[in-house]
Amino acid sequence: MKKFSMIALSLIGNVFFLTAQDMVSGKVTDATYGDPLVGATVTIKGAYEGTITDQAGKFTISAESGDTLVISYIGYEEKSLIVKGQSNLKITMIANYELESLIIRGIRALENDPVAKTTLSHQEIEKEYVGQHPIFILDKKTPGIISYSESGTSIGNYGSMRLRGIGQERINFTLNGVPLNDMIDHGVFFSNFSDISSNFESIQVQRGVGTSTNGVSSYGGSINFESLNLKKNPVGSAVELGAGSFNTFRANYNVNTGISEKGFGFYSSFGRLWSDGYKDFTESDAYSFFLTGGYYGEKDMVRITAFTSRSQNGLGYYVVDEAALDDDPTYNPLIDDDNDDFSQYLVQLQHSHKFNNRWNMSSSLYYGGAGGDFAEGTLDDDSVYVENYFWTYYTTFFQINYPLKNDHFGLLSNVFLNTDKLNFSMGIHAYTFHRENRESILPHDSNPYYKENSNKNEFSWFGKMDYQLGKFNVFGDLQVRSMQLQINPDYDFIGTNDNGTITKSWTFVNPKLGINYIPNQNQTIYFSYGFNGREPTKLDLYGGFQLNASNIDFVRTEGGFEPEYVHDFEAGYKLNLQQLSLEGNLFYMNFQNEIAPIGEVVAFGVQKRQNIPQSTRKGVEVTWMWSPTKYLDVHGNIAYLNTSIEEVSIFGDNTYFDRRHILSPEWISNENVTVRIRRNLALTFTHHFMTEQFMELTNDPEFKVPGWSTFDINAQWELSEKVNIALMVNNVVNRQYYTYGAPDFNGNPAFLIQPPRNLFLATKIRF
Repeated sequence: MKKFSMIALSLIGNVFFLTAQDMVSGKVTDATYGDPLVGATVTIKGAYEGTITDQAGKFTISAESGDTLVISYIGYEEKSLIVKGQSNLKITMIANYELESLIIRGIRALENDPVAKTTLSHQEIEKEYVGQHPIFILDKKTPGIISYSESGTSIGNYGSMRLRGIGQERINFTLNGVPLNDMIDHGVFFSNFSDISSNFESIQVQRGVGTSTNGVSSYGGSINFESLNLKKNPVGSAVELGAGSFNTFRANYNVNTGISEKGFGFYSSFGRLWSDGYKDFTESDAYSFFLTGGYYGEKDMVRITAFTSRSQNGLGYYVVDEAALDDDPTYNPLIDDDNDDFSQYLVQLQHSHKFNNRWNMSSSLYYGGAGGDFAEGTLDDDSVYVENYFWTYYTTFFQINYPLKNDHFGLLSNVFLNTDKLNFSMGIHAYTFHRENRESILPHDSNPYYKENSNKNEFSWFGKMDYQLGKFNVFGDLQVRSMQLQINPDYDFIGTNDNGTITKSWTFVNPKLGINYIPNQNQTIYFSYGFNGREPTKLDLYGGFQLNASNIDFVRTEGGFEPEYVHDFEAGYKLNLQQLSLEGNLFYMNFQNEIAPIGEVVAFGVQKRQNIPQSTRKGVEVTWMWSPTKYLDVHGNIAYLNTSIEEVSIFGDNTYFDRRHILSPEWISNENVTVRIRRNLALTFTHHFMTEQFMELTNDPEFKVPGWSTFDINAQWELSEKVNIALMVNNVVNRQYYTYGAPDFNGNPAFLIQPPRNLFLATKIRF
């Protein structure tokens, strides 16, 4: 090991001085008005070096003769030029206001917005992506994220994430501005749209309440996916193949026609995934199809974006106590007949229009849907747990099927005004969401014993403003959400003569304010305040998945589950030098009636939640990147989180004071070292670390998820411009660890185990 360390240090020392670099400076301006573009990004193609322009549109960057500078700015055509020893470059950029990106611009934070955010480009996604759910890319790139998989793999089956200790159902997810969250349960199931990350142009993660977005309010944060941009990607086709541990295989074929002289173009991809999973009976078989394209004119764009995906999974949602895991780490208390078969689909028709260089508009109609079957079975003389309300016994093999279907219709529309000092946007979002839940005993699926329908309608409006005032950038954002949930119970199942609809209505006014101070092109200081209100989910209202005689009165009452509110204060500092970038963010989130999990599992691995009168989450988030040479990058992130619950009475039982939230580790960090052995060969060494976390609200020390650390290796080898090979070795030290835990039905601490040492080999071939 000592010898290896000496060799590594020698390698790093040698590459530090391999190249002599010159300073290149310039100024970036608008081609029409000559205004300086403040905050334009200037990078070196194929490397991490980069900077942004200052108040005068000026920049300085270290580069070699022959390097390609890439200049980009939201709303302008990207520009590239080759370095030939020039200095004091004059670079003009043509505004097109990115007709493809106007929808996401309506909900994304701009470069100088006072928001804690991370934006990943298509190139950054490609370096990590081999078919896994996007959350398993984000947990390496964004501070404060921890993700876990029910099957023990990141490819296929079900995965979830937490941000600032806040669960996935309280994080806003969108694709091109279209909500991906279930509007009634607020969940997102990435298993239902497998292999989708191969079709992303970029991903932006905003932490905290962020800027206003469409769909559910963001609490932990908001995550926006942008579909592939035809202009920015090479014309042609590509085949992506991969194979790895646990009999995991991936195949994807995609085609980009580019944009023809008449303005038409399309991109499509088809993907297949198979995996046995690490845990017993957690196999996955999934396919996906993605399409985007249409007409791209000078002033108008009409585009359709659509995907459909189907996945069949063996289920592994039950936590397992450590004694059983020590005996058999792959043990799954569920059986091979516990499985699901779900599809999810989305169609978006978007029109963007450029009135002039200042005014633009974008509108979108969309339909989203999901449906399928979830079957849970039992064997002879076993008991079946049904909806957390009763136990019953059967003497033969028995299966309950839980089919559901969602239909989601919506409209988005945004107007944009852009001047040299002002960016203003205003938008509306309206949708209707229909859900049908059934329960039946197989094979009698056509005769359900339980059938319930729910409808949710919402209209929301927001306005955003960025105003440049000298070295200050003032930001304002106001959102109004008004919605109504109608529940049509199955009164025959409940056993009453009632026949009325249960109606819940909410209206939220969510303001955000902030200010950026930019003393020079290298530094930014910001502060923001945001207020958000959020409605409870149907699961919160029911206390389970089913509406029956034991809970219908609770659901009807106005004093039942209350909406939650948060005051979010954020302050940060950004430093961008030629070879070093650093960003630090402080946050303080003060909640009223926070809807938080308590540790008790309702059913299917889902935790029960309740209102907590007063609670806080505060912490520090830091990201960094140091690139001393072209051949070495050191980058990573670390997050410290302190949570506090003043007082909590868990559903009327004992009262507890000064408790920490569950599943909220104090420290999470990711450190990465990338060594480019050659210009086309790079090795990245990654260390992940997480401290222990409580799994129930009494904070009993016996009920903790232990802390852990793991190491991964990612090798990227570009054989040519058309062939790339990637090898990922995860959990190199072969550690048994857990990222999620809960008390099991016997009252013991139990966990979802993550996989031991595993690898995945992938290749991409372009034609």
